[in-house]
Amino acid sequence: MPVANLVLAPALLLAILLPGAGSATIAPQKPQPALPQPSLQHQPADVVRIVVEALANNDKPFADAGIATTYAFASPANKASTGPLAKFTRMVKSPAYGIMVDHLEHEFSEVVRMGDRAYQMVRILGASGAEVVFAFRLGLQQDGDFAGMWMTDAVWRVASGGLPAAAF
Repeated sequence: MPVANLVLAPALLLAILLPGAGSATIAPQKPQPALPQPSLQHQPADVVRIVVEALANNDKPFADAGIATTYAFASPANKASTGPLAKFTRMVKSPAYGIMVDHLEHEFSEVVRMGDRAYQMVRILGASGAEVVFAFRLGLQQDGDFAGMWMTDAVWRVASGGLPAAAF
């Protein structure tokens, strides 16, 4: 018997004696689609639009993807007080912010920039028909992994029932 056959014989014997040996059946993992991330190219209006549109379609492409996107755009200082993601998710789904999740319509005011800060209001029409205006405060990150990127520092309710059209 040639030497090459002697080396292969134990492996062949294992494949015959052990059903499934050599053919592991590991279920392929479905990769999660990439969500939008902070970028040097995003201006303040881009960040607010990305976050608001993600929340309007919260469960696309997977459950709570909109909230995960919103968290990705939260500044490190914001995450320090609202994170981790599970805590942030509970906060966003709370009565104070829940109207933003799967809302029907939104309208943006102009962005007001003041140095490394930017402010923008967003009118939200919730699935219940209620209307709320939120203010977004963004900061231009000065250091770390996000240096030079606009990220959300805070979001708060400004009014219920909307603001005059002149504000938008």
